[in-house]
Amino acid sequence: MDPLIIDGFAHHLPDIDPQETGEWVDSFDAVVEHLGKPRAQFLLMKLLDRAREQQVGFPATVSTPYVNTIPPQQEPWFPGDEYVERRIRAYIRWNAAVMVT
Repeated sequence: MDPLIIDGFAHHLPDIDPQETGEWVDSFDAVVEHLGKPRAQFLLMKLLDRAREQQVGFPATVSTPYVNTIPPQQEPWFPGDEYVERRIRAYIRWNAAVMVT
């Protein structure tokens, strides 16, 4: 299978040592099970820091949480001016009709 390249990184490389990969995954699962998710997150962040220090490239892990600035109870039922939007649609229909005639 050809590797899928996204952001300059190959995402479907063959696993050259499945046994070692399995050991890493099992170790990570053991950390989550016995020491908890916060410890697993800490270790992952340490590994990412170390990868940066060693100049090992990896895809960006940037994501920002969605934060709505308006509480749901204050959101308008229809966020806009229905009258103005109806008028705009009418002008667009009229313009389309004029262009075809």
